[in-house]
Amino acid sequence: MTIDFKNRIILVTGSTSGIGRQIAKQLLENNAKVIISYGHNEEMAKETINELSNFKNNILLIKCDLSKENEVDNMFKEIEIQFGKLDGLVNCAAYDKVLSIEDLTVEEYKHELDVNLIARWQCIKNAIPLMKKSQMPRIINIASRLGTRPMEESVAYCTSEAATIMLTKCCALELAKYNIKVNTVSPSLTLTPLSIQSYSDEEIKVTAEKNPSKRLGTTDDTANLVLFLLSDKADYINGENINVNGGILLK
Repeated sequence: MTIDFKNRIILVTGSTSGIGRQIAKQLLENNAKVIISYGHNEEMAKETINELSNFKNNILLIKCDLSKENEVDNMFKEIEIQFGKLDGLVNCAAYDKVLSIEDLTVEEYKHELDVNLIARWQCIKNAIPLMKKSQMPRIINIASRLGTRPMEESVAYCTSEAATIMLTKCCALELAKYNIKVNTVSPSLTLTPLSIQSYSDEEIKVTAEKNPSKRLGTTDDTANLVLFLLSDKADYINGENINVNGGILLK
């Protein structure tokens, strides 16, 4: 998708792999200045910067463990120092550990909520004063189809994604007075390096066959929608949860 994001500053969390990396890449290709944040994987961060080396002058790389309040606060202090404003926030970072209700510990549940819900809220809270300086402020929360459809052995992930959808609606309502538009994008199973490692070829084939579109999602499918929602073309869309799933929820 071609949209000119020149002079726009956009933070994409979890942007050193999968969907987050593709969103960052498309934004850079469309002239945005992008803050790429990552939690722990230094090797993947270096790989991302190498892949996007043609855009290095428009990238700010920040290491931030989103489960730690002080690191999130410090990330936004650095953004303020470097840019003084923020035009877009894409909360893409997520964590999912497949465990049954019986096997899931309190600590594991809390950690998943910390990354998938509380960190998203904290990023939004920190972004508000910087977004008040923007002419076109936008927030996109990346959730999942599992925010509206339950799945076995994913209770923490499903509930955190469902809560993210409501977080979006509350923020959209409350922040409209600042012209900050807030929306959710909910992909279904998407072909990323992680999903390819997590599922066998046969499982991927069977899952694709179950989809009315007869394929799995790609990172471009989600990134294209995110860029649209960050643009001036989506000015009247606010508080929505938009599914990118080929129609899988129809079945």
